[in-house]
Amino acid sequence: MKKNKMKYGVIVLLVALLTTGCGNKIPELSEQEQELVVEYAREVVLKHDKNYQSRLVDLSLEQENVNEAEPETPSEEEDEASSDAKETDGQEVSVTDNTQTEVQNVTLEEFLKLDDVKFTYNGYELDNFYPQQGEELYFIMEATQGSKLLVLKFLAENTSGTEINLDIAKTETRFKIIADGVGKNALTTMLLNDLTYYQGTIAPGENVELVLVCEIPEEQTEISTLELTIKSVDDSATISLN
Repeated sequence: MKKNKMKYGVIVLLVALLTTGCGNKIPELSEQEQELVVEYAREVVLKHDKNYQSRLVDLSLEQENVNEAEPETPSEEEDEASSDAKETDGQEVSVTDNTQTEVQNVTLEEFLKLDDVKFTYNGYELDNFYPQQGEELYFIMEATQGSKLLVLKFLAENTSGTEINLDIAKTETRFKIIADGVGKNALTTMLLNDLTYYQGTIAPGENVELVLVCEIPEEQTEISTLELTIKSVDDSATISLN
């Protein structure tokens, strides 16, 4: 009822405005009359503006579409990458060189393909310096701070009846020392009796001492298990030294 009265009052005011003719003078309105005109005009505009409601609906639908949108499905490549990551997470990944063949139950001379030489493991020593003494010390190794030298000793014996020239350097063989399960590559040295790079002459029935050297923690005073891994261009093998 109040709303109808407001509309009636506004209509009367509008009629009064229209009947004033084309004169320049605008009739004066009280503050209450001005509020009535503004309120009515607002309702009329909203009622007849069809786009007003449709815009609200469109925005609402767009928001719903955004909320209901399904999560993006990972691509096949992403799935494979994720699977690989789960399988390798926290695990060591080793890459096997397919060009190398693991040789079982082989001796050092067999691996090096030496017919007239026999190698015998002759124990190890732990030193801060190597060699400790000798008639002519051309080269001395010193352990780095916090480490000591692990020196493996081998006797290479000439089993033939003639003098032989032993050249291990040309075989391009590499050695890794495994002490109590921890592998260390044999150090490259300038020692004349370094097994990896030895070149020399051995008389019939004679032998020479050759060595392989690596570093271990200085607090390690003894070794329970020793193994030697040998690698060439084509083959590899592991020999127990215990």
